[in-house]
Amino acid sequence: MESTYTILGADGLQYGPINLNQLKIWISEGRITPTTQVLRSDVNAWHPAAQYTELELAGAAISPVFVSNSGASVITPAIASAAPPSNPALEKQMKSGADWFFWIAGLSLINTGVAVFGGGFRFFLGLGMSLAIDETAKVSGSTVGTVVGLILNLIVVGLFIFFGIFARKRHAWSFITGLVLYSLDSVLVLMFAFRFGVSFLAVAFHGYALFCIFRGLKAANELNAVETQANATTPHVRF
Repeated sequence: MESTYTILGADGLQYGPINLNQLKIWISEGRITPTTQVLRSDVNAWHPAAQYTELELAGAAISPVFVSNSGASVITPAIASAAPPSNPALEKQMKSGADWFFWIAGLSLINTGVAVFGGGFRFFLGLGMSLAIDETAKVSGSTVGTVVGLILNLIVVGLFIFFGIFARKRHAWSFITGLVLYSLDSVLVLMFAFRFGVSFLAVAFHGYALFCIFRGLKAANELNAVETQANATTPHVRF
């Protein structure tokens, strides 16, 4: 008479009895590991699957054993998910691109402070939007206009800080949205270069920042693709 097998799952429930062919199918699906507790009909005792030579699991990797609250050992039949391979160079490139949002926000805030207190210089990487707001507040010549301009600048600065935070978490939408807005801002800076005598170096720095942010987006996409592929190749266990 053909032997049958009963399996003890990680949830503490028994599965089976099943025949050898069905058991090998579960093994191929990753539902059975060498330490999974198996009861064969002609043995009358629970043993790790690796002890049954017909299962050919003796040389396979061992899954961890966890202890339940009741004190009983529970053998997990799941195969641990492999961590996606790390790429320090891509991680550095991605974070470097994301950090440009923080530089843009910080220098724009300084430019606004300088404008409020009547200073005569600006940082090249500052936002053209901030310059437009500052010039409008200056033309108004009122305290209310200055306060409103400061609030609007804080909102714009906060938006770019927001982009930087999520770009560092590898969110492609954050990179893309920031790139689009900063590209439009570069056009604004170019217009100011003709109309208000803003240095063309500001336009050049905007272009370099856009290039670095784009490289960060590219690195984030590559890292996300590797992680997605690693997750796709991880067996899914249904016990």
